[in-house]
Amino acid sequence: MEKVQLTLTYPDGSTEVLPGALTTYAAEVLVGALHEDPSPPTPHETDSFEEQLDAIAQLSRLITHLEAAREEGIAAADRTGGPHADRKALGIAAAMPRSRLYRILERYGRPTNRRATS
Repeated sequence: MEKVQLTLTYPDGSTEVLPGALTTYAAEVLVGALHEDPSPPTPHETDSFEEQLDAIAQLSRLITHLEAAREEGIAAADRTGGPHADRKALGIAAAMPRSRLYRILERYGRPTNRRATS
């Protein structure tokens, strides 16, 4: 199975070759997401079962990591905005309902009702 090696180029011109490699399908999904393509690519019919399992495992690790980063970002944005953080805008940016947003904020010690705190 062919793998795709990722190289990051930073604004200062430096580059970093990421350790490990992605399956071609996982790489196509990642690139599509970064390009904001609304439809994910179709899995490769020619890939073996093991290759498809490898791609699924890579995507699952990526999803888990991105979810954790999104939650950290939500809590950081709420802290940065202080008592006037626009939680409606935060929920829209996170693409989640208010109830889920508040559960995340509570896990990070952020008060649901900011008026009750001093």
